[in-house]
Amino acid sequence: MKHVFKLFLVIATFGFSLPVLAEPYIAYKNNLKCGTCHVNPNGGGLRTSFGNLYGHAMLPVDQLKLSSADIGKISDYLQLGGNFRSNLEYSKDENDVKSDNASFRIDSAQLYLALSAKELGMTFYLDQQIAPGAAVNREAFAMYKFKNNHFIKVGKMYIPFGIRLEDDSAYVRQATGFNFDSSDNGIEVGLDYTKTTVNIFVSNGTSSVSNDDNKFLYGIRGEHLFDNMRIGSTLVLNDSDTSQQKILNVYGAYTIADFTLLSELDWIKTQQNGVDNSQLVGLFEINYQWQQGVNIKLTSEYFDPNTDIDEDQETRFSLIGEYTPISHIQLRAGVRIADSIPQFKQRNNDKLFLQTHFYF
Repeated sequence: MKHVFKLFLVIATFGFSLPVLAEPYIAYKNNLKCGTCHVNPNGGGLRTSFGNLYGHAMLPVDQLKLSSADIGKISDYLQLGGNFRSNLEYSKDENDVKSDNASFRIDSAQLYLALSAKELGMTFYLDQQIAPGAAVNREAFAMYKFKNNHFIKVGKMYIPFGIRLEDDSAYVRQATGFNFDSSDNGIEVGLDYTKTTVNIFVSNGTSSVSNDDNKFLYGIRGEHLFDNMRIGSTLVLNDSDTSQQKILNVYGAYTIADFTLLSELDWIKTQQNGVDNSQLVGLFEINYQWQQGVNIKLTSEYFDPNTDIDEDQETRFSLIGEYTPISHIQLRAGVRIADSIPQFKQRNNDKLFLQTHFYF
């Protein structure tokens, strides 16, 4: 553990950094729905005027003197947005032959576009990843909003599942498959009440351009806001010709003073070729807003790939500092310690990372 302590000292030297706007704890802390800050009612991606204003004036230590926070607004009908994240990462693997790796990389770069006619209730939305690698379309859907804020979406979209974490490497996002690499073609109906939201959705269930059988993915998610907390649950059924998967999750958040706690627990049952396998995966996170622009995050993760086998669980702990010095520029530093079973020594690794994030 000596090298882990050294990594922690390095982080302390660099200082702590970044609240990412797509991170749900910001909405949870302020007891807001994701659609308050994002054009997509389920969160993530292009920001609304309120989301732009919040990111411009409320998150940073100092705000830039721009005439408007909507710097991507072209007209009342057309708006652009974007995110760019780059990382410097150091990892130490506990393999038979121990190895250290350090590298720079572009973690992600996206451009967003929304063409909206609010008087008609119509929005065409596009989320395009332009790096790393080849350009990939993540979302492309048409959305109609009723006067009571209920909505219907058709096209390529992210399935509304649990907590929409920005971190795709989280166990709850990897094990379930619902992350920012897994948008799907389908239809979603959202029932948006004052304190309650219900999402009903049907998709191909393949995360591909088209379906490969006559079966679909079906699901429903419900969430309710209380004064300083929220609870929610998602149920998904995904059938194919060779397998069936059922996923049930419960999630929630609680805010007290400057602390915001959030957690998610997922149960995954897969039946393939007559063999059943159940998995259990969980996340618990504490966010402490030390002062404006500075957030400290402690995360604990748990993954049991087969509940019928004893002592095959994996755990992971992260300590992350987040800092927003000025509007539209965020910094992040963190250490992550993973503990896997002896058979998977390659998953026993400690990581130190520094991240820059630019957004508009």
